[in-house]
Amino acid sequence: MLRSSLIGVAFAAAFAFTVLWSARGRRTSERHTFAWLLVSATIAGLSLWRHGIDTLASAMGIYYAPSALFFLALSALMWVVYRLSLQVAEQRQQLKRLAQEVALLTSAEHERLTRPLPRPDSVPAAARHDPHAA
Repeated sequence: MLRSSLIGVAFAAAFAFTVLWSARGRRTSERHTFAWLLVSATIAGLSLWRHGIDTLASAMGIYYAPSALFFLALSALMWVVYRLSLQVAEQRQQLKRLAQEVALLTSAEHERLTRPLPRPDSVPAAARHDPHAA
């Protein structure tokens, strides 16, 4: 086995360990963990199957195999960035809704606290509590 293959497998194993450690600490979600483990397995697989890159490149019609690898890596990174931008947009909408709800609740609470208390003589008789009635 070539030294570059061993380095690739070692990198993939270290990356998979880091992803699993992050998932264990609840710093990443399950779906992200699965995607990154798939990336790690792909790196390990291509490191072990040296002719896999050549086969992949010829299937894509690319004559220089590392170009196919760079194309696939760039495509994967673009997909990750797109998914993350969708999550940011969704979280921005959620944050806006939450800020609006907090503003409404704060306004209602402020209004309740600043409203003057009613005088006992302005309270209707039915609402007054008469301790001698019974």
